Amino acid sequence: MSKTTLFLFTILSCMLSLTVIHPLFAADEDFQSFVKQEKEQFSSFIDEQEKDYAAYQAAVRAKWGEFIGSSKKVWVDYGAEKESRSQVDFKAGKISIEVLIPKDEKDPRQAASEKIKRQLKRMMSDRWPTGKNPLAGQISVDGKKDLSPENVDKFVQQRLRQKLEISSKLIPQKAAQPKRVVSVEVQMVPEHLKIRADRYKPIVLKYCRQRNIDPSIVFGVIHTESYFNPMARSHIPAYGLMQLVPASGGRDAYKHVYNEDKKPSAEFLYNPENNINLGVGYLDLTKNVYFTGIKNPTIAYLLTVAAYNTGAGNVARALTGKTNLKTAVKKAQNMTTEDIHLALRKKLPYKETQQYIQRVFSRSKIYRGL
Repeated sequence: MSKTTLFLFTILSCMLSLTVIHPLFAADEDFQSFVKQEKEQFSSFIDEQEKDYAAYQAAVRAKWGEFIGSSKKVWVDYGAEKESRSQVDFKAGKISIEVLIPKDEKDPRQAASEKIKRQLKRMMSDRWPTGKNPLAGQISVDGKKDLSPENVDKFVQQRLRQKLEISSKLIPQKAAQPKRVVSVEVQMVPEHLKIRADRYKPIVLKYCRQRNIDPSIVFGVIHTESYFNPMARSHIPAYGLMQLVPASGGRDAYKHVYNEDKKPSAEFLYNPENNINLGVGYLDLTKNVYFTGIKNPTIAYLLTVAAYNTGAGNVARALTGKTNLKTAVKKAQNMTTEDIHLALRKKLPYKETQQYIQRVFSRSKIYRGL
């Protein structure tokens, strides 16, 4: 999306939609207690993030000695007490979980195991803004069963407890009661990317049909933007699967789709249906409004994909030296696909955009024929 510099504000990937309780836990008193406590903690957490992101970072650093935030491909969550840190790498297909344990803990493995169980259950909750467990079907227990909240305890005790790595380093170093970091890695199933793509396929097809947009292009954009990470968040910040920036592309798309001038919230954009609806809407706005009249579909999508990354004005400037879209369209109509490629490669202001176009079109081939 656009490189517009925005005020640094975010709700990290700990936002929850706190109204749905997984039916498998309806009779589980321990889990009900867990849900109640999480609701209270997350309510204050969201308020904290909205008011002062810098304060949240400082609170994390006070415990961990550093702050690692979420990115487009990696979802980071620090848990309710900031005593746990999970990093889900949706590109590499692996999950790292770290927990803080008092240095004098008599049984650090057991203490760590309990915190890891809690963090895994939290990560696999259906109460995230995504509306569903972001990791569903992507972690195997024994090659036959999927990891789910109800079999986490057994999974940790039988599969992870012996793999725990206990660091000798104490953090924070100057704290009166420093703690040790205990960590473990969990591999996602080899087909994790396809599982996520299949999950969002009905939504993509639905909105592509509505707006006559090639779904393979949309899949290529999502693959490139976030690797189908529904909790993706960039430094700009941009949110969700299609990495929409609320104050720029997100606002433009919202107005185009809903005919209302409104800046969508981070929570709204973390919802996959909302995100894809606006993302496809933004592609429609770019292709069929900004660059309307271009008959060659390949050229139209080349310009649209480039604009999705760097803005329509920059694309127009690459073609004509000016940001006027009508002038750019007129010139593009008399250019070949090769001419367009050459202009975008040589005159776009960012090398990143040149690579972005190649990646989207290359990856879109995977999804043709859907």
